[in-house]
Amino acid sequence: MTNHRAAVATASVSLLLIALTGCGAGATAAVPEPPADGNVLDAADVLTAAQEQELNALIDEQNARTDAARVAILTVEDASGSIEDYARSVATEWGVGDDGEDNGVLVVADTGERELRIETADGARETFSDDNAEQVIEDVLEPAFADEEYARGMTEAVGQIYGYAQGQDPVKEPFDWGLLAAVAGGVAVFIGALMWWGVANSRRRRREADEEIRAAEDADPDLRLTEEQRDAYRKYRYSHRGDDAVSNPAIWLPLYAANPALYSGGSGTNASGSSFNGGGGFSGGGSSGSY
Repeated sequence: MTNHRAAVATASVSLLLIALTGCGAGATAAVPEPPADGNVLDAADVLTAAQEQELNALIDEQNARTDAARVAILTVEDASGSIEDYARSVATEWGVGDDGEDNGVLVVADTGERELRIETADGARETFSDDNAEQVIEDVLEPAFADEEYARGMTEAVGQIYGYAQGQDPVKEPFDWGLLAAVAGGVAVFIGALMWWGVANSRRRRREADEEIRAAEDADPDLRLTEEQRDAYRKYRYSHRGDDAVSNPAIWLPLYAANPALYSGGSGTNASGSSFNGGGGFSGGGSSGSY
């Protein structure tokens, strides 16, 4: 009887250890809370405050232009387990994309394991395919992260994702390699300028909007915009540049108060700029890589 009880106890302990080991082996890190402001959560702390702000501004502006995609970014030090499972859980719980559109795209970088993942919702895959995601990882994210150029990699990746989503697929016709070699320097300069034009343009327009705010507040000491109002004005001025645009924050403010959706973004596509709008449809699309 004693031997029988000992055998049962041993077996029970063994089963418990197996169960615990099995649970731990496939476990992934807990899903963090989405960013309180913006569409970037830099939990791994690889971006400066200015770089994170510029990335957020770029995503906001693209969201105001198009509903083809909604991009969010997450960096972590340790996702644990499968980065694919982790990215899918985060994208789903955060609600990346628009409700009913399945147009979300989540870019995840695990700096501890040096792994990368672009998780793409089913709707976005119609224009931003898994092959496109693989190209962005291999051509942009992997080399940039290997050189510790995290902001550059994320900025270029965001630009390419929105470009693909809007049907701007790179030309894949055969090259004349002899000619290409002769003009390689010029081509490199052109491509670099093209990639960074959007960021430079965003910075310039942001400065112009801030100068208009500063001039209006100097002219009227009682006029003081909140940070939320400043962001809304910047987005409005980015998308409204014609003669009919309101370029005085003092005039703009009551219009914004009466109709925030109309006076805080582009053509009304996504005035808030947020990529977290109850999206779903993350069934495993995208691509992974390492650096």
